[in-house]
Amino acid sequence: MKQVFIRVPTKLLLLIIGTLLLLSAGFSTVSLSRLNAEFKAYQAETLIQGQEQFKLHEKTLRENLRVWIESFADVVHLQEKNDFDDLTKEISKQFDALQLHHNVEKMWLIDSKKNILYSSSITPNYVLNSVNKTLDIQEPQHLLYCQVYCEQLLTVPLLNKQGDMVVVALAVSLVDMIYAINQSIKSEIAIVSFSKSDQAKLHEAQFLSASDIKLMRTLFVQPKKQISVEAIKAMGVQVDINSHSYLINLMSLATNNQRAYYMALIDDVTPITSEYKQYRYQFLLSAVLIFVTLAGLVYFVSSPLTHRLIVLSNALPLLARKEFDQFRRIKLKRKSFFSDELDILADATSELSYELEQLNLEVEQKTKELENIAMYDLLTGLPNRNMLNYQLRKSVANLSQFKHKIAVLFLDLDDFKKVNDSHGHGQGDRLLIEAANRVRLSIRNVDVACRFGGDEFVVVLGKIENVEEAVVVAEEILQRFKTPIKIGSSIFYVSTSIGIAFTEDKLIKAEELISYADIAMYEAKDSGGAQYHVYHSEMYQRVAHRVMLEGEVRQALAKNQFSLSLQPQLVAKTKRIYGFEALLRWQHPSRGMISPDDFIPILENSAHMIELGYWIIRRCFELAVTIKNHGLTDSRIAINLSAGQFVDQNLPNFLQGLLVEFSISASHFELELTEQTLVKNVDHTIRMMEVLKGLGFSFAIDDFGTGYSSLAYLKQMPVDVIKIDKSFIFGMLENHSDYQIIMSTIAMVKNLGLTVVAEGVETSAQLRSLMQNDCDLIQGYYFAKPIPEADLLEFIDAHIVENHWKTKAL
Repeated sequence: MKQVFIRVPTKLLLLIIGTLLLLSAGFSTVSLSRLNAEFKAYQAETLIQGQEQFKLHEKTLRENLRVWIESFADVVHLQEKNDFDDLTKEISKQFDALQLHHNVEKMWLIDSKKNILYSSSITPNYVLNSVNKTLDIQEPQHLLYCQVYCEQLLTVPLLNKQGDMVVVALAVSLVDMIYAINQSIKSEIAIVSFSKSDQAKLHEAQFLSASDIKLMRTLFVQPKKQISVEAIKAMGVQVDINSHSYLINLMSLATNNQRAYYMALIDDVTPITSEYKQYRYQFLLSAVLIFVTLAGLVYFVSSPLTHRLIVLSNALPLLARKEFDQFRRIKLKRKSFFSDELDILADATSELSYELEQLNLEVEQKTKELENIAMYDLLTGLPNRNMLNYQLRKSVANLSQFKHKIAVLFLDLDDFKKVNDSHGHGQGDRLLIEAANRVRLSIRNVDVACRFGGDEFVVVLGKIENVEEAVVVAEEILQRFKTPIKIGSSIFYVSTSIGIAFTEDKLIKAEELISYADIAMYEAKDSGGAQYHVYHSEMYQRVAHRVMLEGEVRQALAKNQFSLSLQPQLVAKTKRIYGFEALLRWQHPSRGMISPDDFIPILENSAHMIELGYWIIRRCFELAVTIKNHGLTDSRIAINLSAGQFVDQNLPNFLQGLLVEFSISASHFELELTEQTLVKNVDHTIRMMEVLKGLGFSFAIDDFGTGYSSLAYLKQMPVDVIKIDKSFIFGMLENHSDYQIIMSTIAMVKNLGLTVVAEGVETSAQLRSLMQNDCDLIQGYYFAKPIPEADLLEFIDAHIVENHWKTKAL
C-alpha cells in the first residue's frame, strides 16, 4: 500500500484545527445546553404564569358572581320571604344584564326538591349533578365544563325565611377571562380540544375560542411540527412562521369520555431565537478568524523548520551509501544567534557520520575476520566444513566444463580418543595440529585439505585422471603417519584410516561424495585401520544392510522375535551343573533363523544393541528365577555384555532394579566381557567392574587369547572366570601350538586363582585332555547344543539329576 505524504505544517495545522474544533464543539455544547436550559426555563415560567393567571381570573370571576348573587338575594329580601316566587320573578329579569356584564350564558334556579324554578335553557345533567352536590354540602360549588365550548359553572345556595334552600346556577363564558389573561401575560390564548388519545397530534386541534384565531390555525397546522399532544404538554413546541418563532404550551383544563380540553399559550420567542442565531454566527465567525490566523502563524513558523528537515532527510541516505565526506559538505545548520532542536540534531548527525565512518571501517575488518572464521578452522588453520562444501561444489560443477575427474579422501585418526582420555585435550589439540600439517604436506597446491570435525579430515583432489592418483596421495598420507609424533616429552604413534571416493559423474552431489568416502573410511577402520579403501557400490549395500538390520531389530523387539538359547556349563571332574551361557537367537518371520554372527557385529556399537542388551538381561533374570524354582538352586547364567552396554552409565541402576524386582541374588549371574571391551578404556572398565562386583556379580573374559589381553590387565581387573576360545579347542589335539597355548593358559589362570572354562568341547579325547590339565569347566556340543528357552525345563528333567549330568560317560 502506497504511503501518503503529508507535510509537517499541514499536520500541525490539522492538529490545531482539530484541537480548536474540539474546543469549539465543547463550548458550543455548553452554550447550547445553557440556551436550551434558559429556553426550557422560559417555557416553564410561561406555563406557570398562564396557570396562575387562569386560576386568578377564574377565582375573580367566581367571587364576583357569588357576591352578585348574595347581594341580589339581600336586595329582594329573600330571608324575609316564605317562598322563592319573588326571587324567581326578579332574577329572571336580571338574566340579560348578567349576559351583558358578566358573560353569563345560562342561568337556572332550582329548589331543594329538584324543581326547576327558572331556566334560561335546557338543564343538562352536569348542572343537576353540581346542584345536588351544592344542596348536599350547602356550600357554593364551581366547575369548568367543556363540551362544544368551555364555560365556568357556579352554583350558590340561598335560604328563605322558612329555611328552605334554593340553588342559583350560572354558566359563564371564558371569553373575558381569556382576554384578561392575554392582557396580563402578553401571550396569545386559545381554548382547544383534542381526541382523548396519547397519540393525538397538534394539527388535529379543534378551537373553542382564541385571542387570535388566524394565528392559531396557522401555527397548529405546520407539517414539520406534527408531534403528539403529550410531548407538547411535557416540553412545548416551537413553530417558525414568516421569520417569527412561536412557543406553544398546553395547559390541561378538563376531560370527558371522548376529548381533552386545553388552554394553549402562544408566546412570540423571536427575540430569543434571533439572539441564539446571532450568537452562533458570531461564534462561527470568530472560530474561522482564529483558524485562519493560526494557519498563517503555523505556516510561517514551521516552514523553515520543515525545509531544514527535508534537507537533512535528503542528506541521510548518503550515510547509508557510506558517502561520509559528501554528507559533511551539506550545510545543515543555520546562522542564528539562537539555536534550537534542529541545530542539535544537525550536530548529532554530523557526529554520527564520523562514528559511522569509524564503525564501517571496523565492520569491514571484522567481516574479513568472520569470513576467515567461517571458512577456516581456528585450531589447525585448514579450511573448515563450509569451505569444503564450497570448493567441492565448485569442483563438481567444473566436471561439465573440463575432462578431468575428482576424488575425495576422508581421513579419521585411529584411536584418537585414547590420546584425549589419557593425556588430556590440550595434548590432543597439539596432536591434531601436527596431523593437519602432515595432511597438508601430502597434497598439491591445487588440492584442498579441510578439517571436517574432531579428528576427521577431508581432502579434495581436483584435476586428476584416474583413481590411482588418489591412491598415491592416500599412500603418501599413510606413510607420513608412520613416523611417530613428538609433542613435548610425549611420543605418539597415530595411524589414520582413509576412505576414497572417485567420480567423473557430472550429476553427483558434493554431499554424496563425502558420504561415499566416509563409508569407505569405515570399511578401512573395520579392517583394522592404518589403511585406505576405495568406495564401491557393495560398501553402500553393506551400510544399507546395516541400517535395515537396525530398523528390523527395533521391530523384532516390539514383536518378540528374539529368544534365548542356553548352553550348559559343567564342572569337568564331577559333571555337576555349574550354569548356562545365554545365547541370543533371532527368528526372522521371512528369513528364518538369523545367526548372531550376522547381526551382532553390525549392531555392536549402535543404540539398538543397548536396547537389545537390556532385553537380554531382563530375560536372563526371568529364566534364572524359572531354573531356581525348578530345582537348580545353585546354578548361574552367563550374560554376554556388549561394549556399548558396558559403558552405559545406567547399567548398575538397571541391574540393581532387577535384583530387587525378581528378589534374586547377583551370585546367580556371571557377566561376560570380550577382551576388546576390557581394553578400550581400562580405567572405566575397572570402575564399572568394581561397582557391579559390589552388587554381587561375577565376571568372565570371553574368547580369551584372541584379543589384546595381558597379565597386567588381569591383575588389575576383578575377573573371576577365563573362557578359552573354541578356536584353540578345535585344533588342540592336532596342532601342538594350540595345545601348548591351552595348557599354558590353564596354568597361568590357575596360578592367578581364577576359574577356567573351555568352550567348544566336542569329543571325549578333548575332554580327557582338559581334565588331565586341571581345566575347571566344560562347555560344548559333547554334552549339549544351546537349548531353546522353551525346551529348557524339559531338557533339565531329561538330563540332570540332583544337579549332575546323568549321561555321557567318558
